[in-house]
Amino acid sequence: MTVILLHPTDELFFANLQKELTECLFKEDRILYQNTPPWIELGELELDEKKLIKKVKIGEMEICENSVICPVTVILENKQIYSKLTLVSVYKGDNILNSEITIQKNKPIRQLKVFRLGIMQNEDLHAKSISKSVWCKLK
Repeated sequence: MTVILLHPTDELFFANLQKELTECLFKEDRILYQNTPPWIELGELELDEKKLIKKVKIGEMEICENSVICPVTVILENKQIYSKLTLVSVYKGDNILNSEITIQKNKPIRQLKVFRLGIMQNEDLHAKSISKSVWCKLK
């Protein structure tokens, strides 16, 4: 599976956002975890197809399947890929409600300009790695 690995600047932005979310969603009976590293799954896309990528847009935060995500649209020359960037998820406890997110909801809207495309490998049940990667810089 091909994934987008964020540039360190974007990764720091989303790490800080994950920290804010964890703080604002804290409850006594809820266990949250931050999804790290923050990467975006694209499915089966070849690394040499990087020249076909025209735009990568990250949308506003939303709650999906008991996680806080940002929808991602990757626009290629001939198609669009829809994915998500999962920020935090509930491991155990109460579900997340929209009213609990007190930070600015439209904060994550970003357009990625520099990132890496990588091939994800499953090492075992709880470990993943990147076998190959290439840098992409969009205009």
